[in-house]
Amino acid sequence: MNKNQMVGRAIALGAAIFYGFNTTLSRLAYDTGTTPVSLTLYRFLMSAVIMMLLLLILRKSWKFEVAPGLFAICAIGMFVTSIGHLGAVNYIPVSLAAIIFYSFPLMVVAYKRIAHRQAVTRNELLAFVLAFIGIGIALGPDFHEFDPIGIALAFSGAIGATVFILSYERFPPQTDSYVGATWIMITALVFALLLLQLGFDLEPPRESIGWVYLALITAASITSFVLSLQAINRIGGAIFALLLNFEPVVILLLAWIVIGEQLSPERISGIALIVFALFLSHWKVPRIGSKAGEAPSG
Repeated sequence: MNKNQMVGRAIALGAAIFYGFNTTLSRLAYDTGTTPVSLTLYRFLMSAVIMMLLLLILRKSWKFEVAPGLFAICAIGMFVTSIGHLGAVNYIPVSLAAIIFYSFPLMVVAYKRIAHRQAVTRNELLAFVLAFIGIGIALGPDFHEFDPIGIALAFSGAIGATVFILSYERFPPQTDSYVGATWIMITALVFALLLLQLGFDLEPPRESIGWVYLALITAASITSFVLSLQAINRIGGAIFALLLNFEPVVILLLAWIVIGEQLSPERISGIALIVFALFLSHWKVPRIGSKAGEAPSG
């Protein structure tokens, strides 16, 4: 593993940490009266405005040389990820929504292996499976509330995340992460505004603390998204998706520290399995499907 890959993995873990803050803060924001659609709209609106101001301050070019079709697919994937992941918890327990949503790393590696015949190491493949099992153990999904709408939203979020990662991976290597994030945020905002035209109501927070949560969610969203684009450029979509499995660990730890939820032995063992899986992906072994005599990489 070279220095660029090591930095890329560190950036991906940083993105997972901020995504964890984002998810935890979203739960708190819902308690103040806002809804998933409203939260998505406010988040994209504030993020787009801040990113545009940031481009002006940094004096970065707005030039964005990406095929329109590829860009549209990426932006749609990002929007569907947000609305699916956040909307599912209105219909099914958070734990069940999360275990369905975090099937997306397996979707990413399966697509790359089948469609592009991209070789993966045995340790990487095992890491994907162990991380998914670890999430299931740590979250302990509740199957008693089985609402088809919630299930569909959670799966759509997983598919959206898969589409976003695989499409952004095909962006030109020289694509500036700040510029890319700005245009994707603006486009996702347009999609969110369209939801209002379909009859969805805009519900702002009823308590002042709710706006504080929205501001913190925006900061976490921008940071995690920019880090995500930088990580994908360095290590590719598959390993990035694997390392995002660290987000549920962050969520559980924040729930323990901030909300006071207990860390049961099951949750601790699930967290340990996830962490082990992430370390496992670093170890070098020959790749599945690689030619004889080909040097192993990791």
